[in-house]
Amino acid sequence: MSDEWDVFGSDDEESIEGENALQTSDQQGHLKLIEKLADSIVASSTQQFLKGNRKISFSHRFFGVVDAHGDGFDCDVEALDSSVKSKMEQRGVKVLSFANEENMIDGAMMTRKMKIVNEEYILDGNVNYSAESKMRKLLVGGGFLFLSLMIEDGNDAELTAAQCIEMWTANSSTNSSVFDEAVWNLKEASMIAVETLSSTVTTYIVLLSKFSCCINSLSCRWKPNNKKVPSSFSLLGGEKNETWLDYERRTLESATISQSVDEKIGGYLSEENVENAVKALQHHGFVVIPGLFRHSSEQVESIKRYSKAILDDFNTATQILKEKCSVDVFNPGDGNDPVSYREMAMREDFRVDLRDGPLMKEVRKSMEDTDENTLKAIGFKVIDGGEGTMPTIIDDAKTESEGNQRVRDGHCCSLRYNPFVLDIIRKLQNPQVENHVQEGKQPMYKGNFGRWNFSGNGPNGRPMPVRVGQVGSVISIPSCSDQAIHADTPHIFEMHDCLPCHYANLFIFGEDQDETKEKSASDNTDLDGNFNGQNLIGGTAFVNASHKLSVTAALTADEGISAAGDIENTQNEMHMRIIRPSLQLGDAVIFDTRTLHFGLANKNRLENRGEGKRRPLLYINLTHSWFFDPKNWNNRQSIFEDIGGSSF
Repeated sequence: MSDEWDVFGSDDEESIEGENALQTSDQQGHLKLIEKLADSIVASSTQQFLKGNRKISFSHRFFGVVDAHGDGFDCDVEALDSSVKSKMEQRGVKVLSFANEENMIDGAMMTRKMKIVNEEYILDGNVNYSAESKMRKLLVGGGFLFLSLMIEDGNDAELTAAQCIEMWTANSSTNSSVFDEAVWNLKEASMIAVETLSSTVTTYIVLLSKFSCCINSLSCRWKPNNKKVPSSFSLLGGEKNETWLDYERRTLESATISQSVDEKIGGYLSEENVENAVKALQHHGFVVIPGLFRHSSEQVESIKRYSKAILDDFNTATQILKEKCSVDVFNPGDGNDPVSYREMAMREDFRVDLRDGPLMKEVRKSMEDTDENTLKAIGFKVIDGGEGTMPTIIDDAKTESEGNQRVRDGHCCSLRYNPFVLDIIRKLQNPQVENHVQEGKQPMYKGNFGRWNFSGNGPNGRPMPVRVGQVGSVISIPSCSDQAIHADTPHIFEMHDCLPCHYANLFIFGEDQDETKEKSASDNTDLDGNFNGQNLIGGTAFVNASHKLSVTAALTADEGISAAGDIENTQNEMHMRIIRPSLQLGDAVIFDTRTLHFGLANKNRLENRGEGKRRPLLYINLTHSWFFDPKNWNNRQSIFEDIGGSSF
């Protein structure tokens, strides 16, 4: 007998429909957890964007995601990547899927799935190693990276951020770490989200950042990198169990301007980053701006032309001195001792200051139109000076920079008159007093009646004119050792800890590290090709916050002794405060000349003394219009005109 028709369907059909309903519910819950992870990544990205630079809109931000679609990639990985992309794009962020991208990015995420096999974590699915490597390299200095690990382990114990990074490294295409501690800020990596997607799969989201500037830890071998910062040095902001190298990296990051992709492409600094640079100078006594003079081929070419002219003029000057005066720059102690000349001054053995020369004059002459057009475009006018090696006094007709507009008009190629450097200097040398006009009182700037002198426009409260020097260079010859710690100029008064800066120097690194690499004893890049700061050609080191009288007084044991101090604890603190930024072609450093600093040894040399790679460091003096440096710029005997004569 056949079964009667069941209006509600068979029991088997009811069972199948029930299972489908449960499965759909589970899938929806699973997707909601993935959406929650994506929300955490997007929210944290927003915080990073705003922390880095609020003035750069989301529509000018770039975020990278490895394109993980296709055979062999897990659906959970694909779902998380797609969700993050969608949410980022909704906020206006430009999302780049790293298959064949060559664009710089402000932030990025990478996702992997792993499982346990024989008590070891191994990859579960395909990994686009080349895309990951390219993305890590194209992430800007100061940028952030999310590591998303979906781990099938069934283990209730949560992993730490450090364990996740170690696990990621252990499952890379190479046995070496893809996260070099010289490039990546591993100490401050943090866990931003942990979600259990199923009974056996837990997802961890780790946030870490890339250093804006690297330390040259190959220099100053006498400085112990792994020594612990004592708790008694609380004024330095030292952290528990922090090493000297940790402190140095953290301090340098604070003193370095992290530019967005938009700023790097446009070659500009946002208003916020101009203010950040001023604050770094006021707090640390120096600021590093990576790539400020590297955004265009014209800037790079100008640096290379100056560097070549400087080194060629230096070669000619050394020949003249050897033939005419028996002064051998490359063999100190042989022949007569060198003295200071109009064009060149010996700083120490194998280190000279070259201010002028025939080829340098030619480069300056060729740059006159660029300099003049730049000043005109940014609203500055020449008040006085500028001939030969003499500085130029300039004043402006604008109160604020126009930021990005200046660059889009093409007015940023001048080395002497970079508008953002001028903005920083004028804000540094003319700090604004908040609430100038107080109730019932006249603003104090109206009392500065002497501003009718020194090419001034009277007590109008505007920034004072600035004196801009010509491009000169400090040349460090292979075999030169670490320079003595010194300051370039004294404080004007000694009863105030730190008056506003009246004299600053702009350094522009004139050496291409790629050209130096073949002559180095060590590799200066990580596995992805990121510069890791390791170079033998040296640079300049700064003593953190030593532009303040109180700091330098504490670092010297007794009156009249050298800046290195002669008591162990003061010498320890001096050495600990030393910051050694490692620069590349076009990187800029601005420092208050009251800050203690010294040139690092140039250890890049061949067998014969004086051979190898010479390091030209371009500099420009920037002072108040009323200040003049007679020690360095008084006319003396000329090497090329008085000594060399027509024979050279």
